[in-house]
Amino acid sequence: MSPTRIEEKNNRLWWFPSVEVLLFSFTFFLSLFVMPILLNGDGDLGRHITIGNILLKTHQMLHSDILSHTMYGKELILHEWGSDLLFALIHHWAGLNGIAWFTASTIAGTYALFTAGLKKLNIRTPIRLLAGTTAMLVGTNHWHTRPHIITTFFFAYLILVLFEYYQNEDYKILIPLPILMIFWANLHGAFITALVQIGLLGIGLLLEKRFSAVKTVFIIFVAATLASLINPFGVRMITHSFGYLQLKYLVDFTNEYNSPNFHHSIIYPYLGVLLLTTIMGWRSKTKANWVSLLFLFFWTGSSLYSARNIPLYGLVAALFGAQQLEAELKNGFPAINQRINAFDKIGQRAWGWMWGIAFAIALIVMQMRGSFNDVLQLGNQYNPAQYPVAAIATLEKDGLPQGNIFNEFGWGGYLLYRFDGKELVFIDGQTDFYGEDLTRTYEQILNGEGDWQTLLDDYQIDWVLLPPNRTLSKLLAYADGWENIYADETTVVFVRK
Repeated sequence: MSPTRIEEKNNRLWWFPSVEVLLFSFTFFLSLFVMPILLNGDGDLGRHITIGNILLKTHQMLHSDILSHTMYGKELILHEWGSDLLFALIHHWAGLNGIAWFTASTIAGTYALFTAGLKKLNIRTPIRLLAGTTAMLVGTNHWHTRPHIITTFFFAYLILVLFEYYQNEDYKILIPLPILMIFWANLHGAFITALVQIGLLGIGLLLEKRFSAVKTVFIIFVAATLASLINPFGVRMITHSFGYLQLKYLVDFTNEYNSPNFHHSIIYPYLGVLLLTTIMGWRSKTKANWVSLLFLFFWTGSSLYSARNIPLYGLVAALFGAQQLEAELKNGFPAINQRINAFDKIGQRAWGWMWGIAFAIALIVMQMRGSFNDVLQLGNQYNPAQYPVAAIATLEKDGLPQGNIFNEFGWGGYLLYRFDGKELVFIDGQTDFYGEDLTRTYEQILNGEGDWQTLLDDYQIDWVLLPPNRTLSKLLAYADGWENIYADETTVVFVRK
């Protein structure tokens, strides 16, 4: 250990919580408080757990569909198979509570890592806390109990590494990236964002005529690309991830790929940062570097095009804002600058992670004992007001209908989870697999358009499970040959007579 590191260790305030610990604790509490909303945000979690359970039971990779009667036997590319396995293991250990705790830890860890990492970029403590909090608030629009949170965590680490390399050109900083890519490519399909970021760094360095650094980045780009091929599906993992983005109908059909709705209050932090970065770019006396501008421009456009990119934009924008704010304060606000320096002397030495960990454990214990009240006072379970929980329980008691089902799109993952994959669904949230033709057919049947009755016959549908307000639900209530055997405020069930 170097003398500098020894001195830093000796001077550390071990029992004094750092700003990253404070942010971790607050974010962990906040995400756990709203966890029922995250867990019930869509049904994809059920599919991830179900596939992971299959992988655990068979000890084999799944290359063809065995979960739907519409696509049974068709080629399947599990671009999140590692996360499926991870979620299944966590669920086996602690059920949906475990999924909630893992989600809260990953989300909180993302912004704690980001806040701590800004220290290496010479961002002082108060500004680090401001940047980390801003990124966290912007990212709340896409908090889910799904593998996307892993991408956000990896992305936070990635941009910190890339900007640290930009500052000092120490190639050793980039060495872990190919290893990271092996994990990323097997955990979530958005690993392709890493290749994009490395490419943008190279373009920025090229524009600044730092040719030696460009060569290094190119080597890392090639190494990272090759590393991402270490997965059960090889190059198809990359082509599949890029290819889905070209399928306009499916992208438009999937809500999270649509542009953000600025009428929703959860988007307000994002809107505020959009306006703030525009003002900073316009009024700032400090000229931004090419890499920062390229990152910011790319993710501004990506987030405006697709709301699921907002958390990634939030990290990039917060880093950009922190750099600009540092430069502005150092150049023109001596009084404020002096106070920030005083606070930073303590912030640089603070640690206190034992408090953050103890706080998280305390919340987990409280939840296990039932003394932690979340926003819905529901606990970590599927909400009967959103999913056919009561309907399935009743049907299992009275006798589950036999044959092929036509189900609500958003319920597909829940049904796979509830039946442990033993009942085949018509469709679920994995639109990249089911494709445009089947998704269009689903919409046609659901909306009672055209020859919807013939399509039900063609797919040999024996029972239908839908919300009562769907057009098909209303049509079947008066259709010959169908009988309503269950109804509540959430679900109606029809079977063929």
